[in-house]
Amino acid sequence: MDALYIRRAADTFEPTELTRGPWDRNAQHGGAPAALIAGELERHSEGKPFARIALHLLKPVPLVPLTLHTEVVRDGRRARRMRADLKAGDEIVCFAYALQIQGEPEPVPEVPLGGRITQGPEAGTDAPNFTGYRMFAGDGIEVSFVKGALTEPGPATAWFRLRVPVVDGEQTTQLQRAMAAADFGNGISSAVRWDDFTFVNPELTVFLLREPVGDWIGNEAVTAIDPGGIGLADATLHDSQGPFGRGLQSLYVAARR
Repeated sequence: MDALYIRRAADTFEPTELTRGPWDRNAQHGGAPAALIAGELERHSEGKPFARIALHLLKPVPLVPLTLHTEVVRDGRRARRMRADLKAGDEIVCFAYALQIQGEPEPVPEVPLGGRITQGPEAGTDAPNFTGYRMFAGDGIEVSFVKGALTEPGPATAWFRLRVPVVDGEQTTQLQRAMAAADFGNGISSAVRWDDFTFVNPELTVFLLREPVGDWIGNEAVTAIDPGGIGLADATLHDSQGPFGRGLQSLYVAARR
């Protein structure tokens, strides 16, 4: 199936093999449920722009039918808060909080984020598939590195483009593209070697200054690690017009045994 998910009911989604992560073929990459949740939040957004989405991954999201419920927690005149719960059976495996901010009709001065990626995706190199099976990175989403490499520690910059719809038969939104790409900050900017250390992000927080444009989303990321085992991946998100947001991931870091 050429989609990440198949909608089986109004609130039920069946993941395909294109949602798989790189370490466990029975668990999803975080970018896939991030995009799914973003789309359902948008369906109940009343057209107000999103300023922040905080995703909490309570456990690996399995490749089983999932239910997704969204609700408005508080609807203020300027700020609107939503919650989304993703369940496998009766268990919440991931939840998200979203903040929408409605500005005034009168525009204010523009102060953009600084910096931009100087090389587009056409100048990059593809990320290798090291799993031996179809998965989200590479098969579900195209990856083009313009700085750094997947297998080399250090800061990196890559462009991402979804190859398939998030939900079969439904149009992919710009918010879904942004959330899918944002979850790669930790992976592309690994500060230690994949073979020697585990570095898992139990959460992802994305801040949006504006909605991105175009199919390609750039992720310019760097990771810092404290000896106590806490890491932080810090990514600036770009489109063809320049930076539009930030993606932050807290990390659990430990030596492999």
